[in-house]
Amino acid sequence: MKKSWLLVVIMILAVSSLTLAADMVSAPFIKSAPVLDGKLDDEAWAMAAEKGGKVTLDYNLNGKPASGVETEVYVAWDYDYLYVAFKCYQDESTLINTIANDGGAVWVDEDDVELFFDTVYPASTYKQFVSNPNGIRSVVAAGWDVWAEIYDDHWVVEMAFPYDVFNMWPDVGDEWGVNFSRHVGYLTGAGDGEWFTFSPLVGATFLDVSTLCLLEFVK
Repeated sequence: MKKSWLLVVIMILAVSSLTLAADMVSAPFIKSAPVLDGKLDDEAWAMAAEKGGKVTLDYNLNGKPASGVETEVYVAWDYDYLYVAFKCYQDESTLINTIANDGGAVWVDEDDVELFFDTVYPASTYKQFVSNPNGIRSVVAAGWDVWAEIYDDHWVVEMAFPYDVFNMWPDVGDEWGVNFSRHVGYLTGAGDGEWFTFSPLVGATFLDVSTLCLLEFVK
């Protein structure tokens, strides 16, 4: 009986560790900054994919498993910037991206990507950033760099965030809170299914600090 209980405990711990690993991002330190040109051919993004800094948006709202729309996110850092790139798979003909100026409310019924950061984990607050296939900056409309490119079957947004935007400069081993999300414009009205998220903890809204997952700064 004792062995059976021990086996159950081991299995629970194993599942818990897998869940934790799936809900975290390990951003690698890079020696060469990526060029923000919408190509994703820099060594920085390859290193992110190799060292745990690449994740996918596998959930819709309310923790429902997502399907049909693929999104990859890459994260890396150096001592000057935090770098994030989205690769959003989607036929160009279905894009809804009429907003071309900073500050526009792209999240209403257009295509967008969104990021949520806190400089501590577990998060106690967050700072939100929003962009779209045109590379606009919304919500926080200044102080960070963004470039977007549209291709036949996907679109890319690359971003660089100077640390003075957060008033915090990370070091190896630091832990921040993070979530990544995406709105698919042509699915507007589909309820939970029009929104995609990295965090499985999101309920009816992303605007909740308890949904932020772990971002670890690694060497």
